[in-house]
Amino acid sequence: MTIEMIKKHYPDYEVLAEEESTETKNSSKLFVVDPIDGTHMFAIGSPLFVFSAAIVVDGESIAGILKNPLAKRTLLAEKGNGTYFVEENKRVSVSRRKDFRGALINAGWKEINLPKLVHARGGRTPQIYSVCEEASLIATGGFEAGIFTGPTAHDIAAAKIVIEEAGGKVTDLQGKEQRYDREINGAIMSNGFLHDELVKMAQEAGLKVQTSI
Repeated sequence: MTIEMIKKHYPDYEVLAEEESTETKNSSKLFVVDPIDGTHMFAIGSPLFVFSAAIVVDGESIAGILKNPLAKRTLLAEKGNGTYFVEENKRVSVSRRKDFRGALINAGWKEINLPKLVHARGGRTPQIYSVCEEASLIATGGFEAGIFTGPTAHDIAAAKIVIEEAGGKVTDLQGKEQRYDREINGAIMSNGFLHDELVKMAQEAGLKVQTSI
């Protein structure tokens, strides 16, 4: 349905998505979509799932939406214009926490070493099995950070713009910028204040991109 709507209203855009994509090799303009991020949560009746879509031009996310329909929370972001909680008609911002003590960090689903490092710094590592729900909570200030060790752009493209327009930061696992029209090198998402330390901790923990998560 998403592909049909995009081809009807934006015929010069291609679609890169989890379940089904259109031809993207020769296009510089994409909608990068994850129709249900947190599929297992959706399947068991948990409200922790999100519809995610980003507009990506020349590899850069310039607009994005993260929508949790059951939580009635739609976060909409555009480059240079901030991130807005649509249902409450207000701009949102990331947490201002500048140290790890008491910080909430989604430290990866299959990782062991990174949670230990976070705990040693006084942080907590509750698990949310939806990257985009995690990103939403970072953008609205509930979580301080999250780690993603997958290679798929559809999981992070919208999170990138939504978090950064809320004042945070999103990079690859090495702390570098990356394109979102192809496979990615995982992601570190944060409120910005903890980002550099998280990059160091990810390297110390030996985090690498996993081909399946």
